[in-house]
Formats: sequence, C-alpha cells, structure tokens
Amino acid sequence: MRIDDGTPYVNAAENIVTWDRLWYIISDLTIGTGNSAIRVGRPEVHFIDRDTTILLTYQFPVGLYRDISFIFGLDEQQNQTGRFPEIANMFWPEHMGGGYHYMMLDGWWTSSEGPRPANLHLGALEEIVGIDTLWNYNDEGERDGISQIMTTFAKYHNFLRVTIPRSFTVEANAITTIAPIIMDVEQWMKNPNLWNFNVMGYGCIMRRRHAMDSLAENGANGIFRGANVVRGNRPEYRTVTVFR
Repeated sequence: MRIDDGTPYVNAAENIVTWDRLWYIISDLTIGTGNSAIRVGRPEVHFIDRDTTILLTYQFPVGLYRDISFIFGLDEQQNQTGRFPEIANMFWPEHMGGGYHYMMLDGWWTSSEGPRPANLHLGALEEIVGIDTLWNYNDEGERDGISQIMTTFAKYHNFLRVTIPRSFTVEANAITTIAPIIMDVEQWMKNPNLWNFNVMGYGCIMRRRHAMDSLAENGANGIFRGANVVRGNRPEYRTVTVFR
C-alpha cells in the first residue's frame, strides 16, 4: 500500500481510506553480534516522514553482525516533554501525559455519512484510574468538608521494540549498506486486531485506550521488515542504514 498519491485504499475491514501523512520516530538504534549489541548514541531519536528516505551513517568496529534493533517511539525514560527539541512537531498533549507522538498516520475514511478523519496517533496514554477523597471531621465524628482529593494515574507507554534479523559484515576502509527497513502500513489495521473505523475510535483515537492498545498490538506483530523491493517502479518508504 502506498500513501503518497491520494489513491483510496480498502483495508481488511472494507473501510475505504485515503492517507496523506505518515510521521513517526525511532530511537535506541543498535546492531547485534549475537552475543552483544552496540548502541548508536547520536542522534538519539530519528524523525521519519513519508516523503523522505533517511540515510543513517555510522562508524562501527569491523566484524560480523546479525541483527538491527530499535524502539518504535520512545521508552519511559526518554519520553519526556522538551527532551528532543528537534521533534517538537511530534509533541503529545500534557493533559494526556506529555512526551511525544510515536506516530501520526493521518488521512480520511468514508463512513455512511461521508468522509471522516482517519487519525491513527500512537503515544503514551495517561489515564485516571482512581480518585480518593480525604475528609475533615468535627468533634462529633461527622464529615466537615473535604480535606484533600487524591487522583491516581496510570500510564500506558505503547512503544515497540523491533528486532530485524540481518547478517552483514563491516569491513575495514569499506562501506557496508544494509537493505532498507520498511514499515508495512497495512499491518496497523489487520492482525491480530481487525481495524474497523466504524468501531475503533471512529478515526480519532488519542483518548481511546482500547483503540490505542489494539493499534499497538498490531504494530508488535511485524509492522517493520527488512527488504529491498520496488513496487510500481517506485521505491517504498524506507530508512537506509549505512555502517563504515
């Protein structure tokens, strides 16, 4: 599925969808040897959109490597408002927990009433899970006004750890190019949770925990893959990683 030419797409639930924006971030990029992993320290976070093939270039020790790993989004320690000014356009509202969007996949879907927004936004959702009231009491033991209201929150982080098997050798004084990492946009909407816009948040899901949980579960089921393919004589969206 392509999202750059305005072509309507029919998803697995038979919703008609047109995508016009894909923004997402990855972090904590590492390459593994089978026994250990080497982490890429800078930059800490990578912003990727639908119009750009990002070329990532790093220097690593000579040797045989067996996989590429990264976090889709940000973990609990990194997902702090203001930590990454370079991705300020991905901010997550403070009243929902702050931090950053992991993904903005935006477009339109056709409902029985006409076009409606299709905004699949994924991030860390904060919800109220309990409210406790402390009371003041008079000398007779009767309640005499509220002393304090305590609110308990839970935060659901929804980031994904992605590991893609890929054997390659970094040689001295040579350039090693790794095949692209591709996001399979269709997978967000089909497995294991069939995504029907008539049910799943009606297209706007940022306040809907069930919809966001379902999206994250689908994302954990093979949303990224390593491949080097061209469809329709045009390259897919991808991030190319180069090691020196």
